[in-house]
Amino acid sequence: MIFEIITWAAAIYWLIATALLFVSVAATIVQPRIAARRATRRDQPAVSVVLPVKLVDDQFDRTQESALTQHYRDFDVTVSATDLDSLAVQRMRAIFARHPTIPSRVLLSTAKFAVSPKVDNLYAPFMEATHDVILMKDANVLLEPDALAQHMRNLTDDVGLVCAIPYCARLENFAAHVEAAIINGPHARMLFLASALGQGHGVGKIMLFRRADFLRAGGFNAISHTVGEDNALAKAMRRIGKRPVFSHLPVRQELGARDFADVYQRQLRWSVIRRNDELVSFLAEPICQALPAVMASALAAPLIGLHPALAAAATLFLWFAVEILLYMAKGWQLSWVAPAVFVVREAAMLAVWLNAWVTDRVVWAKSSVDTRAGARPAPVPHEEG
Repeated sequence: MIFEIITWAAAIYWLIATALLFVSVAATIVQPRIAARRATRRDQPAVSVVLPVKLVDDQFDRTQESALTQHYRDFDVTVSATDLDSLAVQRMRAIFARHPTIPSRVLLSTAKFAVSPKVDNLYAPFMEATHDVILMKDANVLLEPDALAQHMRNLTDDVGLVCAIPYCARLENFAAHVEAAIINGPHARMLFLASALGQGHGVGKIMLFRRADFLRAGGFNAISHTVGEDNALAKAMRRIGKRPVFSHLPVRQELGARDFADVYQRQLRWSVIRRNDELVSFLAEPICQALPAVMASALAAPLIGLHPALAAAATLFLWFAVEILLYMAKGWQLSWVAPAVFVVREAAMLAVWLNAWVTDRVVWAKSSVDTRAGARPAPVPHEEG
């Protein structure tokens, strides 16, 4: 009796997981058109672009300079850093020198009130931004020349936060392909599906918002308690009746060469954030992964007279083939070792999810951070450099 219940439960699980795979793949393909129809804003208000910097990764100049080459009528750029003599700041000053017509500056961030060092680094540029509309961009994000104009179309009157769904490009080693398979695979599919259904969430590769809305939603007190400041900002906007949305234009995340340990720690950080801030989403993560579906197919195989090994192999092949077709449809980078990448990705995702149950410490920019640490409510002053 117990075995029969397990068998039927596995069959139902497999059906739900497989249906979700196909639906999310379809949503990933059609989301840009659906979201573009909702992006009805046509004016271009002045924007303050914020670039928090700390480390210098490969292609740093290329990705950061893309913020200064926007085809947009009125914007300025502010860099924020904890060390004005750092290599990142030196490189940014050189980039500014190549674009003398773009108003730009560097701020020294001295804030020490938030759980996340990134939030501390954002205090100065957010509070001192010249314009009400702010675009924050991560250092490894490459903006297309019309990106600011395109994302602005989504910031309508009822929208408080515009984020973009990232996809990974310029993959230069096996570890980079594994991380891209995680981000371009289950993570992206679920975000595209949410967007196609009219839902938005905080994804901090880029964030476009009005400072007036940010302050009305609680300002830094609303985001300083968590390492997942993007998701906290989305929640804060909902509380004041402003929707978070995903742009119709995805954002290109440059990976280059990656280290396996860094990939694992980065994925663990995001998983722990979801466990703390979005428990339902965290609990549902395995249903988006292939490995649990493969195990479920093996358990359910006797119901249709298949050998468990054959059912497992068929499920694994189906999942892999569908994702390969999706990559081809989206024009994302593929590797000849894609089968090995797929297997390693599945093992890594399950390991990260299990590990996220038992840890509160994560790594951010080479530093260990306690995600349960309390935030101090009052920001501190900063200096301009």
